[in-house]
Amino acid sequence: MSRIVTSLFAAVLFATAVACQAADPGWPPEHTNFDLVPVPISTEIVVGSNRMLFNILDKQNQSIASPDRPVELRFYDLTTSKTTPVSTTAGTYTPTAEGRPGLYRAQVDFSMAGDWGVEAISTESDGTKRTGRFVFDVLEQGTTPAIGAPAIASDTPTASTPDEIAQIATDDDPDPDFYKVSVADAMAAHEPFALVFATPAFCTSQVCGPTLDLVKSVAAPFKGRMDFINVEPYELESDGGSLHPVLDENNLPVSVPATNEWGLPTEPYIFVVGADGLVKAKFEGIASQDELVAAFEEVARPA
Repeated sequence: MSRIVTSLFAAVLFATAVACQAADPGWPPEHTNFDLVPVPISTEIVVGSNRMLFNILDKQNQSIASPDRPVELRFYDLTTSKTTPVSTTAGTYTPTAEGRPGLYRAQVDFSMAGDWGVEAISTESDGTKRTGRFVFDVLEQGTTPAIGAPAIASDTPTASTPDEIAQIATDDDPDPDFYKVSVADAMAAHEPFALVFATPAFCTSQVCGPTLDLVKSVAAPFKGRMDFINVEPYELESDGGSLHPVLDENNLPVSVPATNEWGLPTEPYIFVVGADGLVKAKFEGIASQDELVAAFEEVARPA
């Protein structure tokens, strides 16, 4: 399974890969003299509604994302029109981890698969505008359960004591309530739940720990109204009292069955499931407190 890519280096590699696509007038790679580059970070971009994450880079490939920098995002179906956007929305700045640049998020609907373009317009503090464009591919469908689709009744690990939790979780300050029930248990009991795939110790994006911490902080008023489940996406083994990922023949971590069953292309990933067993919300990579509160309110039982 691939991992969420938020590093500037990976973003540049992504931009280079897109440059191999067919040229379009006014769009990369034919036209590259932009003031900035809006780089999609999300790996699942599909027909229908999408929560997309973007980084904004300058000409030196440095992130300029900031809560003080408004960004407007315009989306073009390049097979239909390269000059008229299908939709326009404001990007919402979302922090990642301390000391790392944040990202912008936007809710976007795509009507068909194929080549799409995004145009970002950034407003400077003095009111001047900076513009950039990027071409990306929209797929017919993703690998994770779609919004409204049935959740997967995975038999995820559970634990009831601190020692048991230490054998299945790398969180250095675990919430015991996140390990009491499995996904299969919650679904069998028709309980709403939030499922967090995150490995604080081995997450290459360095946002698994902050993401899990955020879910734990938001969960408090919802406990007793829904379940919370943390799953480490990789197989772990104990070595001298500490946990390490199990590696395959290519020296890559081995995914746990639930990771494969839920079709994760990245980590961390959050799913919010209703009492009816249907996926109500999902968040690839980072999420915000307001997004999580709204999603939990939708599925939680009345207080």
